[in-house]
Amino acid sequence: MLALNTAFGIAGTIVTGFVLIPALGLAGSLGALAFVAALIGAVALLRQADFSRTKAIWAGGLVLVVAAFALLLPRDRLATLLAEVRGGELVFYDESPGGTVAVIEQQAARGTFRRLYIQGISNTGDAMPSLRYMRLQALLPLLVHAGEPKSAMVLGLGTGITAGALLADSTLERRVAVELLQPVIDAAPLFEGNYGAGNHDPRLEIVRADGRHELLRRHESFDVITLEPPPPAAAGVVNLYSRDFYEIVKRRLNEGGMLAQWWPIATQNDEDSQSLVRSMLDVFPYVTLWTTEVHEMLLLGSTQPLELDYARINERMQAPAVGRALAEVGVMSAADLLATYITDRAGLESYAGAALPVTDDRPRIEYASWVRPGEITRILPKLLGLSSPLPLIASDEDRARIETSFYRLLAFYEIAYRAYGMDRDTWSARVAAFRRDSEPNPYYDWVLGR
Repeated sequence: MLALNTAFGIAGTIVTGFVLIPALGLAGSLGALAFVAALIGAVALLRQADFSRTKAIWAGGLVLVVAAFALLLPRDRLATLLAEVRGGELVFYDESPGGTVAVIEQQAARGTFRRLYIQGISNTGDAMPSLRYMRLQALLPLLVHAGEPKSAMVLGLGTGITAGALLADSTLERRVAVELLQPVIDAAPLFEGNYGAGNHDPRLEIVRADGRHELLRRHESFDVITLEPPPPAAAGVVNLYSRDFYEIVKRRLNEGGMLAQWWPIATQNDEDSQSLVRSMLDVFPYVTLWTTEVHEMLLLGSTQPLELDYARINERMQAPAVGRALAEVGVMSAADLLATYITDRAGLESYAGAALPVTDDRPRIEYASWVRPGEITRILPKLLGLSSPLPLIASDEDRARIETSFYRLLAFYEIAYRAYGMDRDTWSARVAAFRRDSEPNPYYDWVLGR
C-alpha cells in the first residue's frame, strides 16, 4: 500500500502539472480534482455495510453538485478574487507552464495604475515610483559607461518599462530583452511608459527563454546587461542572484561592460541583502551602489573602475529622448542623475561584512525568513550612511549642483522614513518644508502631492 500510494502520488503530480493545468487551467484543474475527490467519497458511502437508497441519493447529489461547480467555475476565478482583495479590476489573465500572470488596474491618489502579478505575487507596475527605478535601471548604466555602449540586454521583460527605456537611446545598435513567460510578453502592451516595447518594435528583440540559459546558449556579448527578475524570495528566481550566475554574466560582457543588478531592499531582511551584495563582490572587482527609488537600489558591477565625467554624462542626457525619459520620472539633469550615487566597493565591503554569498548549491536567500516589519526603516538609513565621494571629473560649480540634488533626495527619503515610522508630526513639518524649498519635480510631486 505504501508503494502504491507513493507511485500514484508521483503520477498525480505529473498528470496535474503536465496534463490538467495546460488543458483545463488552474481553476479547472482544481475543479477536476474536487470532482475526483467527490467520486471517491461517493464510492466510500456506497460501500458501507448499511447502504441505503437515501445514501445513494446523497452520494449522487454530492458528485453532481461538485461537477456543476467544476464546470461552471470561470478560468480566471482565482485572478478575479485576487483583484477584489487588492481593490482593483482584472484587465488581463493568462496561464502558462511557468506560472499564472495577471494585470490588475488599481486606484491611487494620483489616478489609476496597473500592476503585474505572477503566481499571485506583485512584481511591478507602471506607477511613478516603478517608472522611475526601471527607467534608471536601463539608462543609468548607459549614461555612466566610460566607453560608447552599442548593445544592451535586459533579463526580465515584466512591464516592458526597462526594456522600453533602451529605445530612448538612439546610439544603441542592439537591444535584447529575455522573458521566460509568454503571458508576460502578451501583457506588456497594457502598461504605460514602456514606449511600445511590447508592440513588436523592430529595434527591440524579445526572446522567450530562461535568462540564464539564454546567456549560456548565446556567444554574443553586450556592453550592458541589466537584471530585473522577480524578487529573490520568489520560487525559482534565486539562481539569477547567485555568484555562479554573475560569473556567467561576466563572460558575456564586452571589455568595459557593466552589469546592472536590481536590489529590492524592501522585500528582504538585512542579512539576506548582505548575502546578495557579497555575491557580486566575489565576482566583480569594481562595484558601486546607486539609489533609484526609495524602495530600490542598483548595483553596478564591472571589471574596470568607474570613471565619471560630468561633461560626457551631461552631453548624453541632452539627447531629446533620453532627457525626456528621465525628466518624466524626476531626473531633470546630470546633477540629479549623479546625486543617486551612494558608495563604491569599500562601502559595500563594510556593509556585506562576513556574509556568505548566494550560490547555486546554497541559495540561502530563497529560503529566507519573512521580512521583518519595518525592515526598510533599518536598512535604508544604513545604506545611505555608506555615502562616499563620487569618482568624478567635474567643475566646482557642477559638484555644487550634485550636492544640492543629493541633499534634496536625502530630505525626501527622510520624509519616507518618517512615514514608515508613523511619526506624523515630524512628517507633516518635513513635507511642508520640502514643498516650500524644492522646485516642481514629477517624482516628488507624485508621492507628496503639490
